[in-house]
Amino acid sequence: MQFHYALVDDLISRDEFERRVQERIEGSGGLLDEDAAALLVVGDCGRQHLRVGDIRPGPSLLSFFGRVLSVGEPTVFTRQGGEEGLRASLLLGDATGRVEVVLWDDSAEATAEIEVNEVLEVIGRLSPRGGPSVSALALRKSRVFIDCPMGTDRRCTDPAGTGDLTVRILAVDEPKGFTRRDGSAGMRVSALIGDATGTARLVCWDPALLDGYSPGETVRIGGARTVTRGRGTEFSLDEKGTVTPAGETVEVPVSTAAGVRAGETVSLCGRIVAAGAPKSFMRRDGGRSWVRNLDFADDSGTVRLVLWGEHALASLAPGDEITVHHARAKNKRSGGIEISVGTESHLVLPRAECEDITFEGTVVLSALGPTIDNGVEAFLLACDLLPGIEVRVEGKRTGTRITPCTVETVEISRAPLERRLDALLLRLSNAEKNL
Repeated sequence: MQFHYALVDDLISRDEFERRVQERIEGSGGLLDEDAAALLVVGDCGRQHLRVGDIRPGPSLLSFFGRVLSVGEPTVFTRQGGEEGLRASLLLGDATGRVEVVLWDDSAEATAEIEVNEVLEVIGRLSPRGGPSVSALALRKSRVFIDCPMGTDRRCTDPAGTGDLTVRILAVDEPKGFTRRDGSAGMRVSALIGDATGTARLVCWDPALLDGYSPGETVRIGGARTVTRGRGTEFSLDEKGTVTPAGETVEVPVSTAAGVRAGETVSLCGRIVAAGAPKSFMRRDGGRSWVRNLDFADDSGTVRLVLWGEHALASLAPGDEITVHHARAKNKRSGGIEISVGTESHLVLPRAECEDITFEGTVVLSALGPTIDNGVEAFLLACDLLPGIEVRVEGKRTGTRITPCTVETVEISRAPLERRLDALLLRLSNAEKNL
């Protein structure tokens, strides 16, 4: 009885609850047992057990029945104050969905007595850390029948539970360092993954798990946890997780330009029909970044792409075929849809060789951005330089863009300028002949 009273202890006293339960039992002529009568009293108070698919954020306790689909091993963690705790998770489900149930400390040890296929009655609160996760305050085994598929696989756009993910790797970023709460240093690597439902970000706190895997490969990921952020689902994988090759093909859906709707996270494949120049701006943290507008088209129509950060400096020109993954669609202020390609997105560029280059010329502004021109050749610059200065740059050339490693100002002399002028006049003359 105490189990069910926890659902209404903010509404009536314990004595009143027991009195009502006894009235229900007597009114049924003894057909109801104590548990069944307690459930009816909870319902009389306006509280009821939810279906898993109806679990939503809220300030009060929630209760539901769920069939055990998987049982996780208890793991030790360190709280912010340095104290150690114990955590374990269950994957429960019914015909409407699945939910992760988290047990803490002494309760986490109860997983040793829980078996797959059993039905549990749970009282808890929706976890504030995001994702469909319930922190259990109380649970017990139940004789209630729950119809639920036993498969535990998850999808990129279905963050429920703790099942495995079978996905295609779309991109793997360079490893980055971070500082743990205890002050020690660590490394993490982010990746973009996809399956038939869409795309998601994966943060791997043990970069070795992704060693040897490349974009295009299909893998099975076990032990990933879910973090739901404002931009969608993100999966977190620590050293207890696994990444193994998957012997199957996974296709990631591609949207059409005309079919995109605001609020969607999409992948697109098509060509650039118009390209604006990258524009620099100051971020809120004082750093410099870039933004660039493109008109993008496929067989269905045209849509505006907005490239942010390093994406805006990519070597792109009208006619280039590109693919975009994990981009966010939103309404333009002027009406219509635009696709934001941000830091969490992945841009697949036309295949181009990257080579070392040393190039000297004058910095000029072109329609596509800062350009270095020697009168014969011209390349876009992946940096901001004052127009009119003569520089020598050393860096990497990809297509028509140079990403400088070093920039050196050089003195402008008469002879090179005259050669550039002669070359320009020759080009103009040849152009007039071809008209």
